[in-house]
Amino acid sequence: MRDIVFAVILGNAFGMSLMSGAQAFDEGSDSWILQLIVFPLVAAIGIMLLLLEHRKKRVSAESRHPNSHDTGQEPEQPR
Repeated sequence: MRDIVFAVILGNAFGMSLMSGAQAFDEGSDSWILQLIVFPLVAAIGIMLLLLEHRKKRVSAESRHPNSHDTGQEPEQPR
């Protein structure tokens, strides 16, 4: 659940910084570099790190349960 909240926050930060950076660029402000390049880049890196962490957790969970449906093996039938 924590990862979902962080992903939403980072996604909102990414979008808002792009929009405010474009507005600052149109107005001729000096902060457009931060808002249009640096902040979205940091937010995108954060999202990628969350995705990599999620993938690592999923791979480790699949290795603990080799009879998982995701591995393509048939589930064990009850006797």
